[in-house]
Amino acid sequence: MTGLIVFAVVTFVLWWALQNQIEAGGGHHHAHGDDLTKIEGIGPAIAKLLHAAGIETYADLGKASKKKLEEVLEGGGAKFNVADPTSWPKQAKLAAKGDWAALEKLQGELTGGR
Repeated sequence: MTGLIVFAVVTFVLWWALQNQIEAGGGHHHAHGDDLTKIEGIGPAIAKLLHAAGIETYADLGKASKKKLEEVLEGGGAKFNVADPTSWPKQAKLAAKGDWAALEKLQGELTGGR
């Protein structure tokens, strides 16, 4: 019985430590996330905000509404007020499909994600 309790405590402590490392940004990207900074208008700080909001992949971003993206930016504070997420879902859909040529063409027409 004591062995089972020790096992449970050790398992919990390891789980807790892993969760804290993930929340603290223990890596550059989440294990299953995409590099959202490849989307015009998204830099490292905005990518962190998106990841924290559960938007970790191009597919996630492609499905996100403009309203949801604006809410995420507002949650980050005033310094994110200048970001315009209008084109992010469209860009992300191309990235999710691996259509890098079409993404590059679209990005050539954008300025700061607009």
